[in-house]
Amino acid sequence: MAANAQEAVSAQAWLERMASALNTQPFQLSFVQLQRDQIRALRYLHGVVDGEEVAYLDHLNGPAKSVVRVGEQVTYLEHDVAPYSVAAARIRGWLPPVFGGQIERLVPHYQFVLAGRNRVAGRTAQLIRVVPNDSFRYQYRVWLDLETALPLRVDLLDTDNNLLEQLLVIELHKFDQPLPALAELKGRKWPDVVLPPHQKDTPRWQFGWLPHGFEMTHYDRHMLLGLNEPVEYLSLSDGLAELSVYIGRVGQVELPTHLTTTNGLALATAIHGDVEVVVVGKMPVDTLSNVANNIYPVQGTEQGGDSD
Repeated sequence: MAANAQEAVSAQAWLERMASALNTQPFQLSFVQLQRDQIRALRYLHGVVDGEEVAYLDHLNGPAKSVVRVGEQVTYLEHDVAPYSVAAARIRGWLPPVFGGQIERLVPHYQFVLAGRNRVAGRTAQLIRVVPNDSFRYQYRVWLDLETALPLRVDLLDTDNNLLEQLLVIELHKFDQPLPALAELKGRKWPDVVLPPHQKDTPRWQFGWLPHGFEMTHYDRHMLLGLNEPVEYLSLSDGLAELSVYIGRVGQVELPTHLTTTNGLALATAIHGDVEVVVVGKMPVDTLSNVANNIYPVQGTEQGGDSD
């Protein structure tokens, strides 16, 4: 693509090119994830083998840990846990899933700003700023490889532009064909998908306030690990930002009303009668507090975190 034509490409078009590249191109990324209190080194491989996407994420330091995706089955491999598979279209934890598709879902709630260029991993990169339309969520800055549109650097910044988290590519390899290792992974027999517990009913709670665009993506009721207490769990997202809501009976351990960690993960709690609500997410703590304080039982249902 000629230089002047590249200049004319809009910020949204750049992000859509990124989504397409992440889904279709054969490549390998070696990168680090930086947070204020830790650094992780990882390698990510991707390709399309016999018409099906195959991806592999490998943690390079510490105990052996890797993740394999074949189509919409993701298998987790850890040194001290039996391998298990879940149904998912993305490997989570290294890049926001929406960056691999559905960029248009972000349009009502974020602005895409075409910024300058810089060198990342020895390659020229175009900076795209993904800026929320309100102060209820954080912004991203994404540097995309000029040639492939693959992400070379992704920064998460708080409302004061402080860096909370960074993905920084050290080396990018692009290929004409998928690596043989991916074909080998596709040919292996992986554990069957673990199905989520069957839920007999719908959520018993409704939200009096949510940031615009947030929708529930998951709901279940289960026993809280370690405390043997039943909780209701709801996951919500606007496509980019995510928050988790836990609802149960007030416990023996008093939780803080709010807490923010150095990597931006925040927690807010609220007590409604004998019910405690805990909201967690990489979002401003005031946002989480507003959510926790504005949740109510659906009319005609009983309060409480007990499971049927």
